[in-house]
Amino acid sequence: RASELNNCKFTSMTLIFALLARIALQTAFAHTAHSIPDSWILHNATVYTMQPSAPRASAVCIQGDRIGAVGSEDAVAKSQCAQTATRIVDLKGATVTPGLTDSHAHLAMEAARRTKADLSGARSIKEAVDAAVAFAKGNPHLINASGGWVQGFGWDQSKWSGGNFPTRQMLDDAFPNSPVFLEHLSGHACWVNSKALALAAADIPASGDPAGGHIERDASGHPTGIFSDTAAVSLITKHIPRLPDSIADATLSKVLHDCAANGLTGVHDMWAYEADVNMLIKRQSQGRLPLRVYAMRDGATGSPQMPMVKTNDRMLTVRGVKFFSDGAMGSWSAAMLQPYDDRPNTTGTLVYSFDNLFSNVSAWAARGYQVATHAIGDAGNRLILNAYEKLLENRSHDDLRWRVEHAQILSSEDFPRFARLGVIPSMQPSHCASDLSYALLRLGYARASRSYAWASLLETGIRALPFGSDFPTAGTIPPLLGIHAAVTRETTENVPAGGWFPKERVSAVQALKGYTVDAAFASFREDELGSIQAGYFADITIFDHDVLTIDAERILNVSVLGTVVGGHVVYSTFAPLASTVTSVIQGDGPVESVSSSDWLSSAFLRYKQDMVADHGGDIPFTAREGEDAISVWV
Repeated sequence: RASELNNCKFTSMTLIFALLARIALQTAFAHTAHSIPDSWILHNATVYTMQPSAPRASAVCIQGDRIGAVGSEDAVAKSQCAQTATRIVDLKGATVTPGLTDSHAHLAMEAARRTKADLSGARSIKEAVDAAVAFAKGNPHLINASGGWVQGFGWDQSKWSGGNFPTRQMLDDAFPNSPVFLEHLSGHACWVNSKALALAAADIPASGDPAGGHIERDASGHPTGIFSDTAAVSLITKHIPRLPDSIADATLSKVLHDCAANGLTGVHDMWAYEADVNMLIKRQSQGRLPLRVYAMRDGATGSPQMPMVKTNDRMLTVRGVKFFSDGAMGSWSAAMLQPYDDRPNTTGTLVYSFDNLFSNVSAWAARGYQVATHAIGDAGNRLILNAYEKLLENRSHDDLRWRVEHAQILSSEDFPRFARLGVIPSMQPSHCASDLSYALLRLGYARASRSYAWASLLETGIRALPFGSDFPTAGTIPPLLGIHAAVTRETTENVPAGGWFPKERVSAVQALKGYTVDAAFASFREDELGSIQAGYFADITIFDHDVLTIDAERILNVSVLGTVVGGHVVYSTFAPLASTVTSVIQGDGPVESVSSSDWLSSAFLRYKQDMVADHGGDIPFTAREGEDAISVWV
């Protein structure tokens, strides 16, 4: 690193001196140059552009919300973008990548999780119950806001002795009068007490299961307190009041901040309810959406007639729909072609019949929505691939980019179908790290060897392999956890040494591609996101170490120095950048110096203030007829 810094010192100083005089003049007139947005320069860096023709650079010029120039220090200094530069930031050898996008996450669910008891650390039933009791005592305002319900999230019976599901009686002593709803780490099961069962009694069938769900019952046929998958879990959740918007909004702000702090510039928000979409639209219209969100509506509760959404600043897009083919392996509800090795009386749960899934996907696809379907088990994956294949018979793919979310356990025959059908497997590397402690016991060697099979899928010729975390279900926000898992197939403690079924590991470049180029392709944004090149949005992530060359076991020691979205610094711990952090854009003071916290957002603010003034203080929503569906433009 020292030699690299010495080698670029002369060029860096040349760049600085060449621009200092120009900056002094430009900043004096920055407030009047409405037609040409101010630009600023990042230099003395290792820049990975993710452009095959020019993969590395050392400087980037950002103009407004776009990349103006990228290349060597000398090339950037001579670029047209540099002519309006008002600031130069020496990154002192840091690493710059395209902004990272989590291709599968749940923003509203993560926000809700933070208002519930955290059960993820429980290593026994008693610890889970104790955590719920402590939460209820310490957060009476949240209990009251939830209509008296005590809620928790994150328990996982595979971490407990015996690995069996708990029962309602184990909660009843601690909570004889309050209804309790504790969600499984997978998000596909819940554990409730007798009070909760009593409140939902009218909706719970006396015997059997609702279609697409499962209710655990004792020898007498009574519910034990465990409900699996949406059709069953919703029998309980329909009785739990939604938290007030004020609490949900405040918690979502913290989630978005934490995303930015971990280097994320975008999130594919999977399974968004109408209320979630409306909250995102409101935040964007208020300038309080610091990350790009690509949201997918819930196919079970939504309607294909709902409008698509694409805001002018491209911060929010809603043009996808999500379905569920099956459940989760952690709760034995992922649909398998053969019974589970450790629970031979079940093959899991298919949420839809083929005909129902085909009908639903067809209706949304006809309106132009991108379709994504959750599938964990090999039977769940086969079901959705069969439905996709039949629907694609007369469509010639049409560049639909339909997705299978997770594609976790596949039969040998189904691997080549993704490439042949043009279907995108959207996968979460951290699932491998979190599941490997019990996956072999649950699946057996043969099925385990065909699980989380990133390398095998790439070998079939798939167009893209986007990566995500699935936070908060079996995953957490930091994308570096996913990159580490993809490269090593090890836990955060680096076990097993050498990786779990190591043939499925991918290179660091491929892992980064999953969070950048392939994430952009999976959301139809590859012409403006996912790489650092002139004309693309200025979304970048800055690291203190080189994530592509550092030893794999040290990836988790890398820190995020800064996150830039559309030219705005939304997070930074690096002093030259930290003074310009604008996660909520406000104020429009004069540009007094190149380190002012206002200069970076001035052009955006002028535009926004003009819009507000033109519309009497309110930016309107207008509908236009799109080619495939109605779009709402903000």
